[in-house]
Amino acid sequence: MLDAKCPKCDNKAQVDDDVIRVECKNCGYTDNYENYIETMKSKAENMADNYQFKGNL
Repeated sequence: MLDAKCPKCDNKAQVDDDVIRVECKNCGYTDNYENYIETMKSKAENMADNYQFKGNL
């Protein structure tokens, strides 16, 4: 199993060996890998937007 960052609680989640599902035993988050990647990409974009916004104040 591979480790990943849980988008819900920021703890360690696990990616199954077939890279199909991501599960977090801490908070119960579970999703397919494609949705997980899109969720994490969205979180990164939001963090970048917030950083740029704060920098312009």
